[in-house]
Amino acid sequence: MVRMPLIATVALGATVGATIRWAVLEASGAAAFPWPVLLVNIVGCTLLGLLIGLRVPRSTALLLGTGLCGGLTTFSTFTVEAAQMMRADDTALAITYVVCSVAGGLAAVVAGRTAGAMVGGPAC
Repeated sequence: MVRMPLIATVALGATVGATIRWAVLEASGAAAFPWPVLLVNIVGCTLLGLLIGLRVPRSTALLLGTGLCGGLTTFSTFTVEAAQMMRADDTALAITYVVCSVAGGLAAVVAGRTAGAMVGGPAC
């Protein structure tokens, strides 16, 4: 059974993460390449990797990992933007965006996990 304090913990983190994402996207102007979404996704991946490397307690992982990182990052917007590029016949830009997002996200998780493990001991 899910406990209400855990739900509240995740909801609090998600609220903060989504608000940060919204602020970043609002502050950015329109551009051909969706840098703001790439930025929030890479930052979220780095933070999640760091949390894994630090081996934080479950409550911290729920607040910052599931909540904050989950609210901050956006796979759906990334996917819609890539699809829109494809529909606009900008295949090269779409491929660049997908490669940068996936490779950048993986590299960010590894970097965060490595940094966390160096500070907090061996990662799981």
